[in-house]
Amino acid sequence: MKILITGGTSALGAELTQLLASQGHQLIITYCRNSELARDLCSRYDSVQKRQVDFTLPASVQALVQEIPALDIDVLVNNAYLGQPLGTHFHRTSIDDFEQAFEHNVKPVILISQACIAMMRRRKAGLLVTIGSLATTATPPGYGVYAATKAYLQQLARSWHNEYAHLGIRSVAVLPDFMPTPLHGEMLEHLAQSELERKGRLLEPKQVAQEVADIINGVAPFNQQHIITVKN
Repeated sequence: MKILITGGTSALGAELTQLLASQGHQLIITYCRNSELARDLCSRYDSVQKRQVDFTLPASVQALVQEIPALDIDVLVNNAYLGQPLGTHFHRTSIDDFEQAFEHNVKPVILISQACIAMMRRRKAGLLVTIGSLATTATPPGYGVYAATKAYLQQLARSWHNEYAHLGIRSVAVLPDFMPTPLHGEMLEHLAQSELERKGRLLEPKQVAQEVADIINGVAPFNQQHIITVKN
């Protein structure tokens, strides 16, 4: 299959890229700043192509959108996320933070997904996988902007399935629990320790990548919402 992964050099994105490439899939990954890892993934796997896309620049997103019809994508994985999940309490959060999260993390997903769905409609087949978060079901203090953004995308993923399943286009929202990744910035160590004390183990990107790959490969039973937690 030909798979487009946004944020293909993030912690989860890189794990998923390596796993799917090793399984023989053709991949196109987007990245913003991590050009070194993008080059490394392309050099290690002949089946991986890269595209530099900056979700903060509409022209950069549009360049990818215009290319999508010619890419013949079977699967879209909406994985990219800009910014850090942990912010401040709601009453201290600027409206600009909500607007920026929408501009950088929702609008690009809408545009890219629309382009992929238009292409998938013509051949009546396709799969969209949108990476959400369990923070939308039990939102910790300070996660309001992040959870709201992810919830918006998760609801879109549900609506896509309801609108296009009859055409052979499926859509699933994947909701992982907390993962110790650089996305959490300076709070990573503190958050990881807190989660470790509560649960005894941490969810690793490798486990999430495997479960996403199972969805793509048809190994896992299909559900519109796929929750991933630590395996005991």
